[in-house]
Amino acid sequence: MGRWFGLWYGGNGYSPPEPDDLEEFSSLADARAKLADRYRHGYSYRSRFAFISREPADVLTPCVGDDCAITLYGSRDALDYPDRRLFLGPHGGVRSEHC
Repeated sequence: MGRWFGLWYGGNGYSPPEPDDLEEFSSLADARAKLADRYRHGYSYRSRFAFISREPADVLTPCVGDDCAITLYGSRDALDYPDRRLFLGPHGGVRSEHC
């Protein structure tokens, strides 16, 4: 599958995502990289949020927690049925699980 649509959650310092927070990722690898970058470099480097319902934005993401995650969907119209969840593993890598 090429494109993915996802809702990012930054952890306990962030509110849960809303449907308007839906982003588009070009691939699973792109989503994995964004999750890792927002966690590791959110204080220093802006992350690109390719929002679907509003203008894209380049945002700092400080205070991202170990419990950050991206819930991925195969379609922008099927938000009741997630396909995958990306999250951080115990050694800092990004893990993926089917929902």
